[in-house]
Amino acid sequence: MRLSALFLLNFVFLLVSADPRSANAQNSAAQAWKSCQSSDADQRLAGCSLVIAQNAGGSKARLADALDGRCWAYHVKGSYDLAVADCKASITLRSNYPFAFNNLASAYLGLRKYDDALSAASRAVELKPNFLWSHLNRARAYTGLGLRDKALAEYQIVLAIDPKNADAKAESKVEETQTAVTDTRFSSQTESLAPIMPSVAKPPPTTTATAERRIALIVGNSRYQSVPELPNPAGDASLIARTLKAVGFNDVRVETDLSRDALNRVLLEFSRAAASADWAMIYYSGHGIEVGGLDYLIPVDAKLQTDRDVDFETVPLALAISSVDPAKRLRMVIMDACRSNPFLTQMKRTIATRSLGRGLAAVEPEPGSLVIFSAKNGETALDGEGANSPFAIALANRLGTPGLEVRRLFDLVRDDVITATGRHQQPFAYGSLSGSEDYFFAKKQ
Repeated sequence: MRLSALFLLNFVFLLVSADPRSANAQNSAAQAWKSCQSSDADQRLAGCSLVIAQNAGGSKARLADALDGRCWAYHVKGSYDLAVADCKASITLRSNYPFAFNNLASAYLGLRKYDDALSAASRAVELKPNFLWSHLNRARAYTGLGLRDKALAEYQIVLAIDPKNADAKAESKVEETQTAVTDTRFSSQTESLAPIMPSVAKPPPTTTATAERRIALIVGNSRYQSVPELPNPAGDASLIARTLKAVGFNDVRVETDLSRDALNRVLLEFSRAAASADWAMIYYSGHGIEVGGLDYLIPVDAKLQTDRDVDFETVPLALAISSVDPAKRLRMVIMDACRSNPFLTQMKRTIATRSLGRGLAAVEPEPGSLVIFSAKNGETALDGEGANSPFAIALANRLGTPGLEVRRLFDLVRDDVITATGRHQQPFAYGSLSGSEDYFFAKKQ
């Protein structure tokens, strides 16, 4: 009798184990968890959402990880309110996890809630003192609050941990420049006070740039599906976006690893937004290609097995230029996309007269527009040895200089890149601006 019962129990266990629905559920859960750890924001968002749905009443640690992962994905996609909600929920489940507080700080920075960002970043530093990203977020929070000395001190901590950190180098340089300008202005005002009226100071000097709306679209394509990944575009996009925010751009939209459909949609949305903007700027980092004398941006899902595929799998540079056209004063497209292109070696020629060029072809935008290449037409650009390309570093370093007119700014960026690359790379600007007007990224004091 005991043997029969034991046999029956074993038989039931085998039936349950062999149930394909159970196996499928396990596979689904494993795949969701794998996606939840992806570095791609869309994959992580989908995977973590599935983990959260599947984990009802389950492990608190797994649920906290999924909420924190989704918080990061929402932050990358610019959904900062949703990111804050998920990070707070994660912290409720696990109150001593430094990375959740750091992600929360990043989300608050996106909302420009600098006091909250400072509190979250400081808690992350308490829990993990040598985690440089928490110090970086705390520096950005101090910057937002106007506490430049404290911001600079945090940047120094970051650089002590990682002397090559490009974000800290670029952002601290902006802060040092702003601090020097503020100190000069204060000294000038103090010296000019009338001795018989010590409580009344002259108003600060007016700026040469009036209040205007400036918007930017930043695209970094790194994770190509048919050729090796590019190491720097996502980081370059992040660096340029933060620098533009620091110099007062109203709206900076960051997108990474875009498919062709997604890139077309984003450009259309940006074009509509540009209609109400004074400045509209697009910065694209990733692969680009010249075919038949025309330039194209290469989305991450392109395969480009033949030259004909270019028309169906890429996005013309002309479309990006058209997207900034509605802006009222300054229209600009920056192409950090002149890298040595692996697609050229795999593409089959089907039309003998269609040329496949090295680098990008020269362009002639309409008056009032600028198109900047990280390398001159027909030449290729370098990715560099660090976290950012030489062009992105030079651009970020110059954008925050007060009173540096746009045309002069790009002349200096060109010189910086030529020096940094040992004359192997020369950026180039195409187009023209009105000689009767000056344009400044950082307002002239």
